[in-house]
Amino acid sequence: MKESPLVVVGSGLAGLLVARLAAEYQPVRLITKNTLYDSNTWYSQGGIAAVWSEQDSVELHSHDTVIAGDGLCDLQAVNVLSNQSRTAIEQLMLLGVQFDKDAAQQPRLGLEGAHSIHRILHAGGDATGAEIQRALVESVSEHPNIEILEHTLATKIQTNELGVTGVQCYHFNTQSSTIIQSRQMVIATGGAGQLFCHTSNPKGATGDGVILAYQAGAELTDLEFYQFHPTALDLPSAPKFLISEALRGEGAVLMNQAGVPFMEAIHPQKDLAPRNVVSQAIAHEMSHQEEKNVYLDCTSIAADQLTKRFPTIFKNCLKYGIDIRKDWIPVTPVAHYMIGGVVTDLYGRTNVPGLYACGEVARTGVHGANRLASNSLLEASVFSIRVSQVLKKDLKTIFFSRGHWPISHGPIGQEMTFPKNKRTVQQNELTVFDFRKRMWQLVGLIRNEQSLLEMNRLLGAPCLPSALPSSKEEFELESMKVLGKLITESALERKESRGAHFREDFPNALTHQMNSIKKRIDHPVF
Repeated sequence: MKESPLVVVGSGLAGLLVARLAAEYQPVRLITKNTLYDSNTWYSQGGIAAVWSEQDSVELHSHDTVIAGDGLCDLQAVNVLSNQSRTAIEQLMLLGVQFDKDAAQQPRLGLEGAHSIHRILHAGGDATGAEIQRALVESVSEHPNIEILEHTLATKIQTNELGVTGVQCYHFNTQSSTIIQSRQMVIATGGAGQLFCHTSNPKGATGDGVILAYQAGAELTDLEFYQFHPTALDLPSAPKFLISEALRGEGAVLMNQAGVPFMEAIHPQKDLAPRNVVSQAIAHEMSHQEEKNVYLDCTSIAADQLTKRFPTIFKNCLKYGIDIRKDWIPVTPVAHYMIGGVVTDLYGRTNVPGLYACGEVARTGVHGANRLASNSLLEASVFSIRVSQVLKKDLKTIFFSRGHWPISHGPIGQEMTFPKNKRTVQQNELTVFDFRKRMWQLVGLIRNEQSLLEMNRLLGAPCLPSALPSSKEEFELESMKVLGKLITESALERKESRGAHFREDFPNALTHQMNSIKKRIDHPVF
């Protein structure tokens, strides 16, 4: 049994930034199931959006965010994001992040899909996430008030009628379990791309943080909105390596197998349309042409600009025999970003006193039905800073009764229950390979009632993960199956197509009056 005022779970941008800022006024234990460098942040290429130039404005960035969100953004959350974007960038700079500069030694601003102006900051060309991760890991590792526990899996949040009391952990190196007593806990475990067989996410992105919060009584919402990035390298011999849409911002064009550009006929912004539009257009083109991919043509961009601006993409493609200066890149959509998640207020508070969430695991309301490109790192930065600010204030009043912090995101949806920590063998039990393949086929980019019902049948009644797992792989698979069930049920419930959720049996959006309906998955504490 250990004791800690604050526990942070996760080592991406959100977890590292909260831990670093909160350590200024209290000791922090930072838990990560792999190492400090294993996170989605590390793989982020495109950059981080911010209202930075004199030509930009909070109103313009907010407008672009809401349009991409397809009518479901929380306007108050969007306003917070845009208003505090510059402050968040300045905070990252103070912690050592080195953004690319122009001739005037100002951050170089790029353009990406669905943005109406150049506002994307980059680092190392197409290695923005890696640079942010580097700087924050160094800052956290050097801080005397932070204890880092790597290869440690948070398996169960301990609660009582007053809120969080601690967290149970399993340490892989020593194969031992401990309980860390704590009054405050921040979940910053990132996304869940590994639910799908084709994803840009690393192996650790299995969504177990969502289920960890869910078991503790936290509300979830908008799980049907899973964003599929339009362009990942598609070669039999290569992993699905992300091809940043910043390339399209510099002039790259999507082509079908016949070499014909197709986005011009789809959307006024052509190749820079919102991600859901581009992904669905690519899926339609692939289906229509009976091909497994399309191509990205970068040859109109100056060769030296390609190699300097996109060194990671250039080198990785060249490793597989593709010279992007003269060759087209075969690309396909992949699972990329979890838009829904743990419901929070504008300071990362959940409905469980003492439990907070930020980053991709949280549903702040910023993204609506579809995330605007490069708003992910920004959201993680802005709301992590806000969490760190409110932790100190809440520490004095943390033992108020459950529900002390009201969260008004709409009516509560149907309660869902799962077997608790009881492993039962079913005839239709899915292996991790089969599960991920089926999720891609049946709950992927294009869905319908028949496919969703089939996935529901295959999943049956998945077990909640055990607090004492026999292995990390078992814990992750059980978490993925429960989350897969929740996503499938949410996709069945939303009988319309909106943003990242496309139902071919309901291809149109509902009326404006229905747009504001939100579903929350809410249940008593187990």
